[in-house]
Amino acid sequence: MTRNQRPETKMTNSNSKKKSSKKELTIAIVLVCCIVFIAVWEIAAKMASTPFDELKLKPEDFSGFMFELKQWDTRLVHMKSSPTEPTVIGYKLSPKRVGSREVAAPLFSRIVHGYNMVDCMRIKQYKVKLVLDTRFTPETGSRAAVVVSRGANIGSQQTRPQQTSAQTPAPRTHIQVWKITSSIGEVSIWVTTMLRSADFVSTTVDTRDMAFPRVGSPDDPSWAPTGLKWSSLLHPIRNARIAIRSRWNSSRCDLLTFLRLRQPAWASDEMLTMVTEYHGQPVLPKREEAVMQYTVQAHHAMLNEFQKFWQAKKNED
Repeated sequence: MTRNQRPETKMTNSNSKKKSSKKELTIAIVLVCCIVFIAVWEIAAKMASTPFDELKLKPEDFSGFMFELKQWDTRLVHMKSSPTEPTVIGYKLSPKRVGSREVAAPLFSRIVHGYNMVDCMRIKQYKVKLVLDTRFTPETGSRAAVVVSRGANIGSQQTRPQQTSAQTPAPRTHIQVWKITSSIGEVSIWVTTMLRSADFVSTTVDTRDMAFPRVGSPDDPSWAPTGLKWSSLLHPIRNARIAIRSRWNSSRCDLLTFLRLRQPAWASDEMLTMVTEYHGQPVLPKREEAVMQYTVQAHHAMLNEFQKFWQAKKNED
């Protein structure tokens, strides 16, 4: 049979061997490229995983901070500064004459290393709606109060409100007023101002523009990462989506951070977020306006004290 084998058969066998060897070579080259790619990626990720720089502004910088407010008694609240709770200093404000105003109630005012207050509350399953914005408007070159319609809640893709001139003069400080609604429907009013950490001057920066702890969509509060288990294979698609979404959120919605090629954003050291929270009874619709004015008044009073202290401290230095 071998002697009588035709030349065509020999050529066919030879061609099939050549094709097989080319295919094996191609597979080998692809595997080597994948190994090299993964190795370079792991090295780059290792080089990018440097420790966070320590925040410069600390609670100790406010030692000797003493003040008195006309309408409120103040008490320093112990705060902890960490990557997840980067608060510098906080005060509880209690009204001196509770019966003087119908909405008089305790408030909480704090200075935090620049962070995204809206996303931070969304992670905690709160609904957040912007109801007033008095920041500088570069389009008109002047200040304008931005009154936001009472309809839209702020979602994952946040839209900026249309700016309309208000009848009342704009306040001296750039503020954003927020309606915070808990999962059980209780409403509170919060006020925020973005400050420069160097001099505590209010800026036109939006708290929603801060990278920490920016999220795409809040994680399921009942889910916790536990690694790959047999139980996770019962619903592989759903569990994979939750895991990827959690990873995306922890990367601050940044592709390079998601790929571990960049450190996730920490709270800003150049910007500060001042937050004043209303801690009275749940706010009813008919009292929203009065509570807003009350909280804004306290916010201005506290910011004024912070600014006076910081300016005096800088002058001493």
